[in-house]
Amino acid sequence: MPRLLLAPMLLAAAGAAQTLPDNPGRELFEAVCSECHPPAKVLGQQKTRAEWQLKVTEMLQEDPDVTQAERDTIINYLAASFPKKTKVNQAAAAELKDVLEIPASQAEAIVRYREQNGSFKNLNELKKVPGVDGAKLESVKARLEF
Repeated sequence: MPRLLLAPMLLAAAGAAQTLPDNPGRELFEAVCSECHPPAKVLGQQKTRAEWQLKVTEMLQEDPDVTQAERDTIINYLAASFPKKTKVNQAAAAELKDVLEIPASQAEAIVRYREQNGSFKNLNELKKVPGVDGAKLESVKARLEF
C-alpha cells in the first residue's frame, strides 16, 4: 500500500486509541481486539462484568492463542472502563446485585430501605443502608445514578 494512503489510516487509528480509557489492560485489549475490529467500537457501551465476560468469550471463542489470563485482563479492562450504570432509585434488587456486584441480601436491603425511606439523593445516603458494605459502594460509585 502506498505510504500516502497508509499514513491517514494510521493517524485515524491512533486518534481512536486515544479515546479509550487508560486503565490497566488497555494495551492488551487493543492488541487482541484490533485484529477483528477497531477497539473504539466499545465506546459508549455499558455492560456488567458478566456481560463483558460473555462478549469476550463469544469474540475469542475460536482464538486459542489468547490465554485465559489474557482474556481475564481484557474483561477486567472492559468492566472497569465501560461499566453498566444503574439508577439506584428505580432499579430492582436483581439489577442492583448484578451491576454493583453485591450479594442479593444487600441489594434487597437497598430496595427495602428505599421503599420505606424514599429515594436516595447521593452516595452518602446509600451508605446508610444497614447491612450494606459502604466500601464496596464507594468502589463502584461510577456505576451509580441518583
